[in-house]
Amino acid sequence: MDGLINQEMIFDFIGQRVDEFLKNHKPLPRTAKLTKETRDDLFHGKSAEWIRLFIFDAYPETNEANGGWVLNPRKTATGKTTTILIKPAIKWLDEHEYEIDWNEKIPR
Repeated sequence: MDGLINQEMIFDFIGQRVDEFLKNHKPLPRTAKLTKETRDDLFHGKSAEWIRLFIFDAYPETNEANGGWVLNPRKTATGKTTTILIKPAIKWLDEHEYEIDWNEKIPR
């Protein structure tokens, strides 16, 4: 301890506050797979099948091939993994939130 202030305690305190801040304010990733976490965060927890049917199929403009934000919305010969471009997806979903019938049921 130098002088009247315990520098080690201050550094520990500041370090803890910075760690807490960073945990709560993580920057958005650029891309994401269609995982449970992504589905919970962006699609009201809907299943991958529901999202493909009622969003990717119903709104072809979401497909990256059409200038959208989803790559490989369905498995094809050229791509198997569905990838979401996060920032454009959030923007599009915000703009279309009330057009999408989030209660629609998958036909069985």
